Amino acid sequence: MTRGPATPPLRRHIPILLGLWAAALLAYSNSFQAGFTYDNAIAIQQDARIRDLGSESLAQIFTEEFWYPSMTTGLYRPLTTLTFLFNYTVLGNQAGTPGYHAVNFALHGVNIALVYLLGWLLLGEISWAGLLAALWALHPLLTESVTNIVGRADELAALGVLAGLLCHIRGGQAAGLRKAAWLAGLALSAAVAVFAKESGVVLVGVMLCYDLAFGRFKPWKPLLAGYAAVAAPYALFFFLRARMLDRMAAAPVIPFVDNPLIGAPPVAAGLTAAGVIGRYLWLFLWPARLSCDYSYNQIPVFRGALAWGDMAALASLAVCLAAAFAAIHAWRRGWRLACFAIAFFFVTLAPTANLPIPIGSIMAERWMYLPSVALVLGVAMGLQALERSRAGVSKKTLMAAAGVLCAAWGVRTYLRNMDWRDQRTLLQSAVEAAPDSFRPHAMLANLLANAEPPPLDDAIREAEHSTAILDRLGDRENLALPFALEGMCYRLKGQSLPDAAQSQAWYRKALGALERARRIDSARRETIDRADRARGKGPSGMGLALLYLELGSVQRLLGQPRQALESLEYGSRLSPMVEFTEEKSRAWRDLGDSDHAAVALLEGMILDRNSQRLAAEIVQLYQEAAPLSCAVETRGGNFSFNTQCPLVHNHVCEAAHNVAAAYRDSGQMDQAAAIAQFGIGSLGCAANLFP
Repeated sequence: MTRGPATPPLRRHIPILLGLWAAALLAYSNSFQAGFTYDNAIAIQQDARIRDLGSESLAQIFTEEFWYPSMTTGLYRPLTTLTFLFNYTVLGNQAGTPGYHAVNFALHGVNIALVYLLGWLLLGEISWAGLLAALWALHPLLTESVTNIVGRADELAALGVLAGLLCHIRGGQAAGLRKAAWLAGLALSAAVAVFAKESGVVLVGVMLCYDLAFGRFKPWKPLLAGYAAVAAPYALFFFLRARMLDRMAAAPVIPFVDNPLIGAPPVAAGLTAAGVIGRYLWLFLWPARLSCDYSYNQIPVFRGALAWGDMAALASLAVCLAAAFAAIHAWRRGWRLACFAIAFFFVTLAPTANLPIPIGSIMAERWMYLPSVALVLGVAMGLQALERSRAGVSKKTLMAAAGVLCAAWGVRTYLRNMDWRDQRTLLQSAVEAAPDSFRPHAMLANLLANAEPPPLDDAIREAEHSTAILDRLGDRENLALPFALEGMCYRLKGQSLPDAAQSQAWYRKALGALERARRIDSARRETIDRADRARGKGPSGMGLALLYLELGSVQRLLGQPRQALESLEYGSRLSPMVEFTEEKSRAWRDLGDSDHAAVALLEGMILDRNSQRLAAEIVQLYQEAAPLSCAVETRGGNFSFNTQCPLVHNHVCEAAHNVAAAYRDSGQMDQAAAIAQFGIGSLGCAANLFP
């Protein structure tokens, strides 16, 4: 079923593979010091499941979604999370990034070898196979999968698909125990593919493409065992994923700003999705401007106005249709390799092509990690055809030209890795490469606003750029976070000014942005509640907690302490945090209520029991509000608040009640129970305070 190349001695493969790995290592040598940029901080630093090898952590990896507990997306990738656990716990990398990057590069190295072996089977010569693998290994479009740690999911899925295809090819040619061994390898590869990333399901499609292209007139019965081998891991994956989705407290809702194809008319959505394929092809040919983000409105939805974007989408559709007709023509003429390459590209791209079902994003460069194998295969086929054509171009000349291309791609890969060095360099590269994408501007604004010292004017400029892109959208299609970040930047600007009148003007601007964010958040919450009801579940209490912290702060600065307390109380019941308690205490003090101010600070102490700063604030408050009471005692020359004092004890118990209620309202029932147990057992509070 293949060209059946004669098997060269192993010693002929080893130097080629070593050369390929050395070239790739040179191109990626500056990737190992890249930080936890973009989504990596969420997937690694905020995931408690990867911090120990206990049975509870392992169970959570297989029963909770990929982004647990930070986001609700419905993605299920337990194998990828297990590899993060391997880095964090077994290798002891923890917060050090080189170990994570080393594993990513090792996986890329394995995939380079698999592409080489596949090329050897398909192209028939180890020299062409080596060229194929080199072109693929060094292409800068792959950097988001290799240098971005979370891109490991794409690497693992590609490993499973490529290894599975090779096992399927060899299994179809073998018999007896050898066939059984290849089938076992195929089943294992299928498990790796799907449990690493959902798109790994394309393995069965790739197998079918190969069989249709190379086995047109051959019996299918010997091949059926291969399809049976992938059935068990697929069935297990879909069963566990369905259980995970059923366990989720809130239904995953894809924001329109992440993928504008959601809700778009079918024809417009289809043409836009075809246009995205054209963008991928252009980036493959000319990878000069690469971006980690393509959110709204970098890729406008097709509107039929025949603007530049619409024309590009139509041209891309024409290219896709031409490729489809070429594949059919190649199949009819018996040009097996051309047919397989075209089919491989579209099948491996299908899960992320937004055709016909929209997914979480409209475009991402990491999704080209596996489909680009077909594109470099096309390049190798073209060079091989030139060698055999009447033009009679020598193989040496073609290899030299391809070597120049590999060198150019390797240099671009090296330069692209520099963008991933830290969050700031990555976001700055994104706003340059994708200036109409709202998210990099918003993230850069947040980064600048929290720098020390903060370049507030630059932060405000980026925040306003982000909200200007989103401002044309209605509340139900919009996202609250960029407007909340804009409000935060305005508030920080106001606090940086010595003139009170100027500060108040900035606070009013902040309030306007935050009120817009609150309306958007309310609309999104209604959308999620409808999705929950459709699943037969009650409201999940979702919301952007930090929005209400910022809103409460600005309302207090504008002299609206009552409104501030309402906002802060609502936000703390979405996500109990110390910052809410401190801000509530300030609002209560503005109202002259020292008792509630003390309770709020004690809530913070219950959330963070080792905070010396909060303890000092509580002592100072009691010294000012109740100087003659027993609230403060002296121990070893140091002041501390006295929990045995009736006044303090009542405040502490009220604080414990409030924290337990906040955890309960936010759906964190285990934490609520733990606070109740602490309040009753350690603080001596009445049990009826904790229903």
